[in-house]
Amino acid sequence: MTNSKPSLLLRSIRALGRLTLTLIFVAAAAAALVTGRGVLADRAAARPAPDAAPATPVTVQQIEMQDSHLVTRRFSGQVEARQDTALAFERSGTISDILVREGDTIVEGQPIARLDIRLLQAERTRLEASRAAMVAQIELARRTNERQAELRERGFATDQRVDDTSLTLTRLEAEIAGIDASLMAVDVNLSKSVLVAPFTGTIGTRALDAGAVASPGVAVVSLLEGGAPRFRAGLDPTLAADLTIGQTVTIRLSDQDQTAVLAQLTPDLDPVTRARIAFFDIQGATPPPGATGEVLLTQAIAKPGAWVPLSALRQGPRGTWLLMTVQDGMVGTEAAEILHLDSDRAFIRGTFTDGQSYLPGGTHRVVPGQPVTVSEQIAWAR
Repeated sequence: MTNSKPSLLLRSIRALGRLTLTLIFVAAAAAALVTGRGVLADRAAARPAPDAAPATPVTVQQIEMQDSHLVTRRFSGQVEARQDTALAFERSGTISDILVREGDTIVEGQPIARLDIRLLQAERTRLEASRAAMVAQIELARRTNERQAELRERGFATDQRVDDTSLTLTRLEAEIAGIDASLMAVDVNLSKSVLVAPFTGTIGTRALDAGAVASPGVAVVSLLEGGAPRFRAGLDPTLAADLTIGQTVTIRLSDQDQTAVLAQLTPDLDPVTRARIAFFDIQGATPPPGATGEVLLTQAIAKPGAWVPLSALRQGPRGTWLLMTVQDGMVGTEAAEILHLDSDRAFIRGTFTDGQSYLPGGTHRVVPGQPVTVSEQIAWAR
C-alpha cells in the first residue's frame, strides 16, 4: 500500500504534463493560422483587381410579326404523254413481221406488226370450196323442186315429194349461210392479224420481235401520242378546290422552275391516295414522258407569328424551343413554337414581341444572363 501511492501520483503528474503540452501546441497552431490568413488577406487586398472580361460582340435582328404566312406546298408528279397505249393482238399466233422500231413516228392506221396467217388462209380456201359445192347442191335442189312441182300439177307426184325437195333446198340455203358466216369470221381474224396504230404518235418500248408467239392482250409495242405531253400530279383536295381551269402554276422539273397551266382536274378522288388528279400543260420546253417533278402551290395560313432562320432557335427542355434575345445588353430567352419549316427558316410564335432583338445565329457562344454588346444589326432577307 505504501509503495503504490507514489507511483499513482507520479503517473497522474506525467499525464497532466502531456495534456498541457498538447494544448500549448494547438493554441500556437491556431494563432499561426489566424496570423497567416491575415497576412494573405492583406497581400490580396494590396494587389490590384483584374480587369472585367469584355462583353461579347453579337449581331442581332428584329422580330417582324405577321398576321399570316404563306406556305409552299409541293406535290410530286410526272410527265405523261396524252395517250400511252400498249398495243397487243386480240388473237394468239406467231409474229411474222415487226414493221416499226423504237422511236419511229407513225401515223394513224399504219401497220405495226403482222401475225402468220397461213392457217387462216387455208381455212378460208376450204370454206370457199365448201361454199362452191354447196352452191352446186342448192342449184340441183332448186331444179329438183321445180320438176317435182310441175309433176304434181300433172298428177305424177305427191305433195310429200314436193315438200321434201323444198325443205332440202331450205336446208342447203341455211348451210351456205353458215359457211358465209364462217368466211366472215376468218376475214375478221385476218384483219386482226395486222396490228395498226390507233392514233399518230411515237413508238416506245418494243416488247416482242419477229418469230415470237404473241398471246392475246400481251403488249407488242407501246405507242405514245404525239404533241406536247402533260404533267400529272395528285393534289390535296382542299387546295385543288381553289384551282380553276386555265390557272397558272409553277412546276419544278430537274431543279428548274417552269410555268404550267391547269388543263384538267378530275372530279373524284383517287381511291388509293385520296387525292384529286390534275393535268397541267407545260409552257416552253417539255422533258420526255416519265420525267418526275413537283407542283408548287402557295397556301395562306391565317396564324400570327414571325419568320426566323433555323440557326436562331435553340432546343430547350422537353422538346421545346428557345429564341435567344438581347435586351439592355443582356442575353435572354423567349419560348417559341415552330408552326412551319421551309428549308433554312421557320415560322414561329411564342412569348416574343414585334421589334424585339434576337440572335440570328451563334447561340452556342452565349448563355442567358450574359452581357453582350451589339456590333451589328442586320435585316434578314426572307
